[in-house]
Amino acid sequence: RLDIRAPGGPPESALPKLLAGSRWREGEARGPMSRRRRGTFGRALAKALGLAVAQAGAREVHLYAFSDTIPHPGLCALAESANELGGVVRVIGLSKRPGYILIHSHSPTLKFLMLQEVLEYEVSTGRIREDDLVIFADGHDTLLQRPLAELVAAYERWPGSPYLISGERNCWPWPHTHESHGRWDPGMAVDPNTTFRMHRWLQLSAVEFCRAIPDRGPYRYPNIGLSMGPAWRMLEVLRRNNRIVLEEDVNDQGAMWLVILRHAEELEIEIDQRGEVFLSMLQYEGDLEREPCGEDYFAFEATGLQEYCPEGRDLEDEASCKAAALRLGLHWAGAFEGPGDHRRCLHAADARDAAYFNGATEAATGPPNPSYRSLCSARAAPRNAITGAAPAMLHFNGPSHEDEAWPSCYHAWTREFRAVDKSHGFFDVDHNIFLSSDFLCDYSFYRIRDFHAHPLHGGMLEYLKDFYQLPVDPRLLAFRGNVSAIDATRLGREDDLHASSPHLHAALSAGATGRSLGVE
Repeated sequence: RLDIRAPGGPPESALPKLLAGSRWREGEARGPMSRRRRGTFGRALAKALGLAVAQAGAREVHLYAFSDTIPHPGLCALAESANELGGVVRVIGLSKRPGYILIHSHSPTLKFLMLQEVLEYEVSTGRIREDDLVIFADGHDTLLQRPLAELVAAYERWPGSPYLISGERNCWPWPHTHESHGRWDPGMAVDPNTTFRMHRWLQLSAVEFCRAIPDRGPYRYPNIGLSMGPAWRMLEVLRRNNRIVLEEDVNDQGAMWLVILRHAEELEIEIDQRGEVFLSMLQYEGDLEREPCGEDYFAFEATGLQEYCPEGRDLEDEASCKAAALRLGLHWAGAFEGPGDHRRCLHAADARDAAYFNGATEAATGPPNPSYRSLCSARAAPRNAITGAAPAMLHFNGPSHEDEAWPSCYHAWTREFRAVDKSHGFFDVDHNIFLSSDFLCDYSFYRIRDFHAHPLHGGMLEYLKDFYQLPVDPRLLAFRGNVSAIDATRLGREDDLHASSPHLHAALSAGATGRSLGVE
């Protein structure tokens, strides 16, 4: 169980061979073992990686995300922020090829189908207890900005451990009949003449759904990109949701509305309408006290005299240092190269009373000047200016990842959380393997400018050829059996994905036999 990072990170001596070659296979390390030993092993592994177990009372916390694309800068930003803020992301979907979700059926149906099967499997093995808390996130357009412990504390203000789903301003996928239903209506809405049965004495037409949800906050409508709850309750919601997806032929966002309207009281479902845990960025209207995502997004603070920043809080470039100086009301004097001098961003609290950035690679091991203090990241994301809440996760849903906000936030997260040689990475559930992000998430050769465009270099193509020859966890395959809705594509063939790009297609075609979660 890889959940909460202890302060200071893992000692190098604790990591022999665990991350060798950028990946480590759980099965190779342990072989067959009992359910009790599996739980013991998980805790031992957490300690070896410098992680403590996140607990809410006696419950552990598990952060899952869906991705069918490796690498993806959004997944990298989510995973590395989780590492620094108390967790390891458990990724489902990486045995599929990039874009598989789009050919499976009406997007985003695949995510919840896969989550149900994986969660049932992990509960059956004892990796997760039924009362443990499970968080599920879209893997590419969600970002963690506060410690997992704070996220759990905000969640626990709801009584009864509900299934909590994020809220948004836009009523989707239902037809809009009023301006309060949101500004984004992409033409993918349900036919307004369609009628849905709530129970034997109530039917609703599609145009009535937007009015059916009570308005108790600025983020009125449910969005499935972020949700959480006890594992057993989440499974109950997923089973009902996926049954509707398969039997009534709606996507899982529409299906979740039906689950809420039919079973909200029975299953203790709550919508985070005030953005207390999750914040949707679609129709963002200046909701945060600092705009996303400038140099000062995570705020700044100064240390005492002759002190360095806490580990991981250094400002690593001149632009961030200048922004910190201006935010803290200090005169900005400029950059210099001072080997053996005070590290990185500093305030000379002497007659100069000015801020400087030391660009030298080799700084003094300890602060050498009693008149200098460090300027650091406070790692404090902005609060919601409308509700006063401190959301722990952001979701750039719908077209909100199409403008300049998402790239600016990706770079803000990279500045704040990207680090190598700190055992950063994520757990690939499909292949039962831990992947280091040191190489996978290195975009130093290209500046990310767009959510969709992120080129691969030749070394990554060679990596992917090896990656796609990895076998899917045989125990997961055995648990699932011979037939699964996950493998039933309706809108194309997996073998045809990226056929127009011969180099990428060749890498994705490696190990084509038995590569999926289906029968070999």
